[in-house]
Amino acid sequence: MGGAYRLAKPNARRRHANFLFHWRIGGATCRPSEGQAMKRINLFVFATHHLSNNVAAQRFKGLLKYLDPAKYRVFVFARELAAGEYAADLSPFLEVSVFPLSGHCVGSESSLSSALLTLAAAFLRPLPFLFPRHGASPRAWFVSALTEADRLCREKLAIGECCVAIGTYSPIDALIAAASLASRYRIGCLQDFRDGLVFEPLGKSGWLRSIARKLIERRVLAVSGLITSVSAPLVDDFRRRYPDKTTQVLPNGYDPADFAALANDLGSEEQAAEMLARYVPPGAMLIGHFGRIGASDGSASASLDYFIDAMNESMATSTNIHVMFVGELTRSERASTERANFSVSVLKPIERRLALQLMKRCDKLLLLTGSRASCATGKLFEYLAAGADILCISAVHNAATDILAQTGAGHTLLTSEIATEASVLQTLLSPRSGQANRDIGVYSKVEQASMLDSWISQMVLT
Repeated sequence: MGGAYRLAKPNARRRHANFLFHWRIGGATCRPSEGQAMKRINLFVFATHHLSNNVAAQRFKGLLKYLDPAKYRVFVFARELAAGEYAADLSPFLEVSVFPLSGHCVGSESSLSSALLTLAAAFLRPLPFLFPRHGASPRAWFVSALTEADRLCREKLAIGECCVAIGTYSPIDALIAAASLASRYRIGCLQDFRDGLVFEPLGKSGWLRSIARKLIERRVLAVSGLITSVSAPLVDDFRRRYPDKTTQVLPNGYDPADFAALANDLGSEEQAAEMLARYVPPGAMLIGHFGRIGASDGSASASLDYFIDAMNESMATSTNIHVMFVGELTRSERASTERANFSVSVLKPIERRLALQLMKRCDKLLLLTGSRASCATGKLFEYLAAGADILCISAVHNAATDILAQTGAGHTLLTSEIATEASVLQTLLSPRSGQANRDIGVYSKVEQASMLDSWISQMVLT
């Protein structure tokens, strides 16, 4: 079957079909009768970042396109792009309908009333479905998402097809939307965490926020048949606190198709060559860092300071090295790079294909992590596929450093080791042999899509 990856136009006014169903919390009884063909499974994926070009968008985008198009139909409820932004590439592998929806999510951009409405919906699950019925249109993204999902889910259940709701955190709005839809129709529900909500949570600290996060997490997981999370520390925490739930590691990963396409992308090849000629001294060893540092994990900014200080002390004046930072740095991080007495350049965020081209041309790739044990940032997996040796500067051994050790893709240097002897960095920046031993297959989106398919199949067919 040919696939279609398309932007869909919301239509909340279509008449709802009548339907009969016999579902269970945690999974739909969709086993076909003897001699019948298996009807398709409809995935309702609440993923606010899906249309953006950031790393968060890649987590499910790559997975979905490798699912069997004869088995799955996918509806993605995303946020519309802000003015001046452009949509990421949408590839025609699977029948995927993407709904770009307006509205605020819980966070710094939302008003207090909008945030309270979203949080209230975690405990009063019918609440978001009442607004369209009464003609109200609050500026909450999850209400718009559930209006579309409600219509589509009714239609698919009416013809006897399976439906599964998937929520992807962060933001929390996606988890609440998935739980609301699953509870309304008693369909299977998968809640995915690429960041911590309770264990090493994102956002501001405080005892009141901590209590609220725990209550909301418990509520959105109540109807979940499966919890997936990005790293082993997060999964271990879920298993300890929710022993009755099935929890699996679904790591971030790389999409082989993205890297295969680079060979035929002459435009980004030429751009990358021009940038290297402009910023990198001839013959220099190129160390590249891509994406954010402290804007994603505040504790990682200190690792940048340790790296700059060690470079200044051990090799800056004697070695031809250029460090290129590509992406969003905070004001204090930019100030740190200005202390460097070695060759360095700081570039603004660039289009993803160009970033991948630059990654492939680096001699070393720099990963900076802080004190979070669960940290397995998405850029790590693109680093793995790019092929260069990875140097991780970290405050602690964490999920990312474990992956480097398991795959043989690089080395870790703790900030405490740098503080003791800065010259240790020089050893790790020397050329390495044995790159053929890299084992990164488990982080391919192709393999991970197979895992996801297995889990969903078990959810709806057992």
